[in-house]
Amino acid sequence: MWYLIYNLVTFLALPVIVGAIGVHKRYRAGLLQRLGFIPPQIKAQLKGARPIWLHAVSVGEVTASIPIIKKIREEHPRKKIVLSTITATGNYTARQKIPEADWIIYFPYDYFFIVNRVISIINPCVFIHTETEIWPNFLWALDRCGIPSVIVNGRISLYSCHRYKLFGKFFKGVFDKISAFGMQSYIDYQRVIDIGVNPRKVLLTGNMKFDQRISDFTPEKREQLLKDFNLGHQDQIFIAGSTHSGEEEAILDIFHPLLKEHPRLILILAPRHPERFQEVEKLIKEKGFILVRRTQIKKNKLTFRPQVILIDTIGELSQIYSIGDVIFVGGSLVNIGGHNILEPLVYKKPVFFGPYMQNFSEIAQTLEKAGAGILVKTKEDLLIEARKILNNKEYALSLGEKGFKVIKEHQGATERNMELINRFIQQ
Repeated sequence: MWYLIYNLVTFLALPVIVGAIGVHKRYRAGLLQRLGFIPPQIKAQLKGARPIWLHAVSVGEVTASIPIIKKIREEHPRKKIVLSTITATGNYTARQKIPEADWIIYFPYDYFFIVNRVISIINPCVFIHTETEIWPNFLWALDRCGIPSVIVNGRISLYSCHRYKLFGKFFKGVFDKISAFGMQSYIDYQRVIDIGVNPRKVLLTGNMKFDQRISDFTPEKREQLLKDFNLGHQDQIFIAGSTHSGEEEAILDIFHPLLKEHPRLILILAPRHPERFQEVEKLIKEKGFILVRRTQIKKNKLTFRPQVILIDTIGELSQIYSIGDVIFVGGSLVNIGGHNILEPLVYKKPVFFGPYMQNFSEIAQTLEKAGAGILVKTKEDLLIEARKILNNKEYALSLGEKGFKVIKEHQGATERNMELINRFIQQ
């Protein structure tokens, strides 16, 4: 009954999906693959391969999946790996950063006739979800084919937990199709059990974001990156990464007084979504700042000194954090839920974040408790804390060291998730 209702609703949503594809260019990325049409050369290579299929929605999940994919390749060198994403930015990042994947594709729309086709083509030995993205038709199809599915780095927000409980019978049936759950935290572990999942299927494995590779970023690499940005040691660098609408304006407002106090200060601004590059560029100009885009620096040697550098490329931000002095991670001053605040800590950099960190609540609380991350509730708070960092190098170094220590102390989730996955690869 619930299965029929779900499919009726998804069919009724078709006009909305078609409209979104027509209006927004980003929804057209990988459209044929999302409709179930895998390129012929990939289909031919997949015959008889029985690959491991891992799914990561977008950039954040792709980045978090790097350690587990490397581990899979290390322990199962003869197994082929399929990696799927939903967003174009995630797909691009996967192609740039994950050479271990044999095929990188777009995940199919959750219509039974599409997912049945794609699953029959790929025919994986196991399907691995990163975090907790639930596609009912897809999971039902895997179950019918006898293909196990495993969630790793699983998390469930409070909002999602309420939603799943609201449609309890339906989602309990969906979750029953998943073979095992490796959850990030005790809160996530408890929530998935509260939804109705059999506790014997659930393990507390930890957060693989702590397992990102510890930086081997040498002074020589830093010098080259500074040179690439036409910057030097005399410059101080304020990085605002993964920002959303409303955050750029707040950052630019506090940058005015900071620039007066620190004339060699540069703002590097990296909006989360590429489709907003032009909008943010216009805002920067309206605020009266001298602006250059990252791509312009790449093409031409600058004849002027910018005050703001707009990052209009994909996949560079995590490395750019290495040259920052003040780092704010966006999606947190506005109610988005936050983004990965661990990336700057790999380089021993102090990190600021806003109050809306519900998607990374455990990490944020851990950093705050360790004195390694700074919560700023308003742009005025951010101004005060940024001044402290810019005026006190010892303080900045202390924060960075504490953050790096937190990362080291919480590593090991990749190993635990690999043990979970191996139960099903060996079947």
